[in-house]
Amino acid sequence: MPRNASGTALLTDNGVDGACAAAMGLLAFPGAEVIVTSARRIGVTLASLQGKTFGAVHVCGVGIYCDWMEVEKAARMLKAEGTALHWHCGRGYLDDRLEELRGVCTPAFMHVGTNTAAVARTLGLESARLTTLAAFDTHLPAATSLKKATPDQTLWLDFIEAALAQYFKFQDSAPYVHAIRCLARGELGEQERRLTEAFRRTGYTHLLYGQSDSLRHLKERIQRCADANRPVIITGESGVGKEHVAHLLWERGPRALGPLIPVNCSLYAGNTALANSDLFGHKKGAFTGANKDRKGKFVEADGGLLFLDELGELPLEVQAKLLRVVEDGKVTPEGADRHEAEVDVGIIAATNQDLVAMVRRGTFRADLYHRLATLRIHVPPLRERTGDIRGIAEQRLKTLEAEGHATKFSERDWRLLKDYDWPGNVRQLIKLVDRAVLLGLTVPEALREERELGEVREARENEALNLLPTERRQVRPLDDVVRQYAHNAWLLHDKNYSATAKTLGIAENTLRYSYLK
Repeated sequence: MPRNASGTALLTDNGVDGACAAAMGLLAFPGAEVIVTSARRIGVTLASLQGKTFGAVHVCGVGIYCDWMEVEKAARMLKAEGTALHWHCGRGYLDDRLEELRGVCTPAFMHVGTNTAAVARTLGLESARLTTLAAFDTHLPAATSLKKATPDQTLWLDFIEAALAQYFKFQDSAPYVHAIRCLARGELGEQERRLTEAFRRTGYTHLLYGQSDSLRHLKERIQRCADANRPVIITGESGVGKEHVAHLLWERGPRALGPLIPVNCSLYAGNTALANSDLFGHKKGAFTGANKDRKGKFVEADGGLLFLDELGELPLEVQAKLLRVVEDGKVTPEGADRHEAEVDVGIIAATNQDLVAMVRRGTFRADLYHRLATLRIHVPPLRERTGDIRGIAEQRLKTLEAEGHATKFSERDWRLLKDYDWPGNVRQLIKLVDRAVLLGLTVPEALREERELGEVREARENEALNLLPTERRQVRPLDDVVRQYAHNAWLLHDKNYSATAKTLGIAENTLRYSYLK
């Protein structure tokens, strides 16, 4: 068989065996183009090769889970262009397609445990390193999977998984192709080891599930923002998954091996002293109760990222100090007359508020907004990406099933979930799935409860905020209306008297002893 790498393509799928099979092909054709596909997309992928004048295309174990006519038509077109199509399979799952494939390509089928071993035998190659590693693929039958990997093998397996994760998290297939080339060379550099170590720390914990176009665009946006290594503002309604996005920005970015320090800015509403102490630290004796020095969140996040959740709640007085630290990296603790630390900290912020409107009202600094908002990521509400509902819910069902709970939704259940408007977004969907499974409710019953709870909340809000009665019976004593309004404002501010009083434009004592007594 000729070893001229020019004009050769290697098609493979995701997974350890797929990566090792393509790497084996690269040993024969070092300059070959590696193309990642899947059993669902194999027909479309073959069709995309038309006109590229490949002398040979080797399909490394990819199955067929699409319309056979797509595969047949594309294969015949390639043959007409003079392309030799070889289809390798070493695991038996394409045996029932053998006669069909024989009519359009050269099948290289054998039962040797892995597709990697099949490619090796067909091309007359030997690489115990690749064939042994391929046998660790978790999709192989238990009888052919090895049980214990050496530390070096574990490193390679984790590296392959880390590269694969870049596609599932960010729609980026380039790291997986790069991993295949590293496998062929048998070398891992510092960059590859860093990627592996970052994946070992995070895994798939913050994966965004779904198949919608808007989710695909969101993943691509996250990738671009992370690679840009600049401050990012994440916007979106409550419950859409802004914290997940923040974690993905951290995992993808250059500070992935540093800390990610989350800060809930809503805890600072109306409390400048707490915000200054918590973010920038304080010196012993700076204020009553400051019994020792405190470093603060910025120093804790040195070398990593600071995630400022609910950014719009940050007091104006603190915003100016935050801007200075973002710009020069110099941190001055409360009680100090000069900076005492220089930090390298990336900033990710999130909010469900309209910061532009806040800037116009003077409740958010324009200079801080423009410093942080060069890169923005908007996370769309669930009602705008209903195609993701099933993927999110199915993943939650897998978690519940692993905990020992019986889980099964019918097609009618999926339609009902898709038709609901989900005002609480992903968080509400997960909560509903949990309630249905744990309490043994049907999906219609769980949705009925959700609607009833929503109607009660809406009725209470309407009753509390009905300041313009339209009927005589709706008129209430003015003192009652004021007290109810103040009480609801207090609850919305997490029972923070100072923040509530500031928002209402009254003295804190007036709120405490006149309206909330």
